[in-house]
Amino acid sequence: MDFFDLRFYIDFFISYDVEPFKKLWMSFVIAGCVYLIFFVLEGIALWTIAGREGYRHRWMAFVPVLNSYYIGVVSDKNKFYNRIPARSVSLALAIVELLLVAGYVLYYVVTGIVLAGGLYDTQAQQMTIMGQTQTYYVITGSSSAISGMWLGWIFDYLDTAVLSWVKLIYILLHVVTIITFFQTYACRRYVMMSLFSVFLPVKPILMFAVRGNRGMNYHDFVRGEQRRRYEMYQQYNYHSGDGRGGYNPYNGRPTPPPSDDPYSGTGGGSSSGDPFEGLGSSSGGSSQDPGDPFDDLKK
Repeated sequence: MDFFDLRFYIDFFISYDVEPFKKLWMSFVIAGCVYLIFFVLEGIALWTIAGREGYRHRWMAFVPVLNSYYIGVVSDKNKFYNRIPARSVSLALAIVELLLVAGYVLYYVVTGIVLAGGLYDTQAQQMTIMGQTQTYYVITGSSSAISGMWLGWIFDYLDTAVLSWVKLIYILLHVVTIITFFQTYACRRYVMMSLFSVFLPVKPILMFAVRGNRGMNYHDFVRGEQRRRYEMYQQYNYHSGDGRGGYNPYNGRPTPPPSDDPYSGTGGGSSSGDPFEGLGSSSGGSSQDPGDPFDDLKK
């Protein structure tokens, strides 16, 4: 299905001056070359993931339509909204894609016949670019020669009245499948990668980029992240203390809180009565005569 999306994008870059049938096959050739590269990248990604995770039938990775189903197979560790299995969603996606591809093949075959035979009406329109006015012609529908035939109805209404509604269902299923895949193999960035894959044709490139990641359940990943952050919070509280102590850089433990006695570390806990106790002797408050300090000189 990515092939028709690529053709739609490439069609905008081809000049309006190109004849309609030539513009059609040019867009098909360019889209086919780009799609082949994308298809190989996506196939390698699914093949690598399936081999590492132990999934069977890896050949589905290189079969169009079946590769869409296989995306859900390798994403079965997750469920959409924790209820719908990814494999069931991708199976529905593959069925809708098959119908859509069949419808687009019919539409573009008829479109080629109409454009090659000139069986269409055009309307002149003008566009001003950098001060210069250019006139180009837009196809408005099938000509009166086939307007009442099934060929004209397919050219005028199949895409807008039928395939557009089928495409809407396909987009919804595709979004769910992409989300479950990147939840499995890119848990941290699954939102960003899912958005890029939905709005830009880069899904195969992103799938190839995450092919080396291990698959895991997204809810287990979230619980693991919450547990890791809680452990970091506990370690922070342990090292920062309770407000009275602080972090000790020498042994990694909080310093003890300060004592009520600021001089508790300088003595034994009780103060002696005489601060000059080491220089003399005193007992009970009565003093003794120290004698003559020059006795030794008199002898």
